[in-house]
Amino acid sequence: MDEAADPMALALPSRNALGDAVADVLRKAILDGSLKPGEALHENALARQLSVSRSPIREALMQLERESLVVSRLNRPAVVRRPSPEEIRQVYTIRAALEGIAARWAAERATPDFVAQLQRKAEALHQATLAAERGDHPDVVGLAVDFHGAVADAAGSFELQRQLQHLRNQIQLVMAAGLASLTRRRAEEVHAEHLALIAAIAARDGDRAELLASAHVRGARDRLIHLNDAPPAP
Repeated sequence: MDEAADPMALALPSRNALGDAVADVLRKAILDGSLKPGEALHENALARQLSVSRSPIREALMQLERESLVVSRLNRPAVVRRPSPEEIRQVYTIRAALEGIAARWAAERATPDFVAQLQRKAEALHQATLAAERGDHPDVVGLAVDFHGAVADAAGSFELQRQLQHLRNQIQLVMAAGLASLTRRRAEEVHAEHLALIAAIAARDGDRAELLASAHVRGARDRLIHLNDAPPAP
């Protein structure tokens, strides 16, 4: 008699597991800017696109609302949450302080290999930013997170990493919101700021690295607040 197949190997994922999988897909799309702030999330359309029923879509949207990525609306589709100017101010002010410290400590521990790694990451981000400005939409947010994350990793502080991780979703949501205003001029400014930071780290100048990293984030904060405060174009 043939040995019976292991029933666990044939089991379908539970409804909760499927909802988690849908949440993972939608979360990534929100945080990389594919789904933009204010964009409606129609359950039927998402169910068709992901080839699932509406139940895991609803579960995923509830999970993302708990994560402050989605806002539900009575008798209307949920939408991707749009960060308020006050939230941008607070999150990016905290981020400026933390990334300034990270840059200082990274500069104090810098090696030639780390500097070369940062230069490669900065160039990859610059090329992706230029492509996004042309409408190609590469993963600019992911590459930006990767660049700044490398600096934080090099700082060698678990506590600093923990604080930045706590803000990760809010930081990426604000970054994604800023993609709509991307221009070639701004892309060149960002790249120049990154190169100046790398030069300070290469020189192991902690004071300058901290100053430049903090100023870079504060500049992004002020531009984003201005864009969110501005009245819509006619």
